[in-house]
Amino acid sequence: MSELLAKLQSQFPQLEFKEQYPLAQHTTVKIGGPAELYCETKNSQDFIALVSFMRKNNLPLTLLGWGANTLISDSGITGLVVRNTSQTITILDSEGHTTRTFNQQEQERIAARWQSDSQKGTFTYEFSDLDYDESEAERVLVELDSGVSLPYAINILIQQGITGLQWYSRIPATVGGAIYNNIHGGTHFISEVIKSIAVIDEQGKSRVLDKSELKAGYDVSRFHETDETIVSAVFSLYKGDTQKAAYVAREWAVRKAIQPQRSLGCVFQNISNEVKDKLGYPTTSVGYIVEHVLNKKGFQIGDAKISEKHGAFIENVGNATAKEYLEVIRTVISQTERKTGVKLKPEIFFLGFKKSELAGIV
Repeated sequence: MSELLAKLQSQFPQLEFKEQYPLAQHTTVKIGGPAELYCETKNSQDFIALVSFMRKNNLPLTLLGWGANTLISDSGITGLVVRNTSQTITILDSEGHTTRTFNQQEQERIAARWQSDSQKGTFTYEFSDLDYDESEAERVLVELDSGVSLPYAINILIQQGITGLQWYSRIPATVGGAIYNNIHGGTHFISEVIKSIAVIDEQGKSRVLDKSELKAGYDVSRFHETDETIVSAVFSLYKGDTQKAAYVAREWAVRKAIQPQRSLGCVFQNISNEVKDKLGYPTTSVGYIVEHVLNKKGFQIGDAKISEKHGAFIENVGNATAKEYLEVIRTVISQTERKTGVKLKPEIFFLGFKKSELAGIV
């Protein structure tokens, strides 16, 4: 028994810690080595206590959500890996919890980089006919634990007459992961409906951040720069048209079903509209570049393959290793820069890798 395991078992006898636990099963791409130690917390109380203990004692800690955009090293992750699996959703009494009136104009609009093309490339599903404005609807506050499954939250809240998350249908994510990466659905970003976020800071102390402190952008938030841990968030959602929201959620999920499933989603951030116009491309999708500029659709190293369905997706078509996956990413980045002058930026996260292993990628 390791010293870390003994210490954790003594401090948290109610929790189960597993040694050399395989992590590939907790990623959508099914790649990655083991965690030195692994634990799942079922409620926020245990999650807060465990994370705070690790932070205060400067012990190695990695947080894992759904694993839908995370590539894990073949050698695994040292220290403790924690997954918060709490599914608690609380609809709040606005009279008891609201500290100020929500102002729709307080947040700067983020450029969505959503411009598809129905004629070329693999980015053929469209969103514009599903989009609508519900900002005039009555607001309602909802608190979601960071471990809540986003698909679960969407379904439960629509059933309760609450809308505003329908744009993120078919995104495999926890609430914590969604906030961390400020996920987008079509032209909408999840930061649009966040009111506040409860976190544990680098010293293991609890605090609450206002939405103005989120530093939200395209696939980015303040959490990319800090070691803060998201515990829960209060969302300012809508008492909107639930039939319309349910339709959007179902239809958007159907259209996105063409996306490869044994993958990490779109590996690269789309190019900006300015870059698209400069290059004369019909779409901002990196999938267009991979297919029509690089001619790399179907390119494969080992069992890591650029999808035949969507050029910005890299699939595990067998028993791909993280090393093979990285080589495909590196190839796309280097060839895109050489042919277009554009340096693509990954929108996935890398855990357990040495800096040298990520050369030419990040």
